[in-house]
Amino acid sequence: MDLLPISGDPHRLAARIADLDQEVRRIFPLQRFLDAVREGELALVRPRLWDDPREDPASLCMLDGRGLSPVKGQRQLADYLAPVWAQCWSLNPGSDTLLRAYSRVRLGDDRRNTDRDNEGVIVTTTVRHLLAATEAWHGDGADVHAVVGGVDYLDDGEIWQRIVNICNGEHGPGFFQTVQGRAEALLWKRRYFAHEQEVRFMLIGRACSEEPPVPDVRVMRIDPNSLFRSISFDPRLQPFETNEREAELRAAGYEGNVVRDLNYQGMLGLLEMKKEWPDP
Repeated sequence: MDLLPISGDPHRLAARIADLDQEVRRIFPLQRFLDAVREGELALVRPRLWDDPREDPASLCMLDGRGLSPVKGQRQLADYLAPVWAQCWSLNPGSDTLLRAYSRVRLGDDRRNTDRDNEGVIVTTTVRHLLAATEAWHGDGADVHAVVGGVDYLDDGEIWQRIVNICNGEHGPGFFQTVQGRAEALLWKRRYFAHEQEVRFMLIGRACSEEPPVPDVRVMRIDPNSLFRSISFDPRLQPFETNEREAELRAAGYEGNVVRDLNYQGMLGLLEMKKEWPDP
């Protein structure tokens, strides 16, 4: 595919995604998700607000031309980068590690979760549905490109070497002024985070300028019943509280599939014996 200039017509692309219908999931804060369903809005944020201080590695680089003749001096690579608002999803089919990272359940004496403010809800969709949700952002006059891409996990040195190679390659720093280049810069992450198996949903601005000041959050209109394929609540909740959460979700307007997560349900196995065994 030809490189698409940032300033060109708005595009919707998938990058490093083999199957657009593969399920992806995300753990939303419970109250934020209820608000998203009720209001029909999804919030994407600037990556610089995320916990990892090395997100968007290209924005952390300086171009050093002091060894050139004539000397060119230094310039930050960030000057070539359009603003991006993003949201993290995952190909991970579910794990206790991710659940505990993004959802807190502490049962009190009454068996209720005492930390509802930090409780999460597991939401699934597909890449195809994420791209379809940006339809209103893709028409004439749209000020963003929409890209969904799979994250490539690399050693630190590999990430920096990729940036060096690009900046000294055919397109120079201008590579990052293309839709594909700007997306690529946000799809390189340290192996330290590889367990996340992350897929990034990104809205990429069509201009590199930070003037007027670029907001840290972009809110896009969605139809929750079209975008979200299934919902499940933290499996550590007691059944009566799961029922209450589902009632809240239905009251907010969600009409889709609610799945009971049985990963924390106790089990009793009945073993059919084929021969006599001694008493204990």
